[in-house]
Amino acid sequence: MSREVVAFLAGSPDRLALLDYLAEEPAAPRDVADALDVSSRGAQRNLSELEDRGWAEKRTGDYHLTTTGHLVRETYTDCLDRLDALCDLSTLYEHLPDPENAPDPAWLADATYVTAEEDHPQAPVTHYVEAVRAVETDHVRMLAPVLSRLFHEPHAKQVQRGATTEVVLPRDRVSAAREKNPLEFETVLAVPTFTLYRTDRTVEMGLTVTDDRAFVLAYDTDGNLRACVEGADPALREWAIERFERYRDGASEVDGIGPF
Repeated sequence: MSREVVAFLAGSPDRLALLDYLAEEPAAPRDVADALDVSSRGAQRNLSELEDRGWAEKRTGDYHLTTTGHLVRETYTDCLDRLDALCDLSTLYEHLPDPENAPDPAWLADATYVTAEEDHPQAPVTHYVEAVRAVETDHVRMLAPVLSRLFHEPHAKQVQRGATTEVVLPRDRVSAAREKNPLEFETVLAVPTFTLYRTDRTVEMGLTVTDDRAFVLAYDTDGNLRACVEGADPALREWAIERFERYRDGASEVDGIGPF
C-alpha cells in the first residue's frame, strides 16, 4: 500500500502541489486550477483522486485536506527532504563505513559541509584546521583513523588554552608517532590536560567533539580526508560523543612507558 502511495504521488508533480496548496487553505476547483496553472478538468480530476483516497473531503463547494491527507503530505515531504539531503551529502556518506556510523541527515540540515574537489583537494582539511583553531571550548574529544601533522597546530592551541583533550588513535598510528619523534611524543603525553588512547578496533571515520559542536570526517581507503561536516545540532553532538566513548572505553591509555 505504501509503495502505491509513493508511486501515485511521484506520478505527477501536480498531486503534491495540490496537497501543499490545500494544506494552506481549503479551495474550490476553479481556485486550484488558477493557483496551480492547470486546466479545470485536471484540477477536478486531482481533487477527486484525493477525495477517493480519503485525503480530502468536499464541504460547501471547497475541498479540505483530511487528517490523513495532512499526514500523507508531511510524511512524503519529509522523505523527499531526507533523500535530497543524502544526495547533497553524498561524498560524506560514500566514505563512511556503515549505516550505524552515519549521522542522520536531518542533524546536518544547518551544518557546514566541505568536500575535497579536484581544484581544491585540501578543502576539508583547511576548513577543519581553521574551525578547530577558532573554536572556544573546555573539552575536546577526538577519534581519528590517521595522524595528520596538519591537525597538530590547531589542537595544540586548544591544549595551550587549557582545554581537556582526549584523543583515540589506532594502535599502529600511536606506535608510528612515537617512533617518528620520540621526544615530541613524550612531551605531548606529559601535558596534564592531554590524554592519548590506543585502540585495537578498526577506525574508519573521524570525529571531533567540542562543547557546542561536532565534526564528522570521512576518509578514503588511502587515508585522505574527503569530506568534513561541522554541525551544532545537539543530536549530532550526542551521537558523536556516544561513538567516541565506545572507542575510548575499550581503549588503553598511553603513558609513554613500555611496549605498544
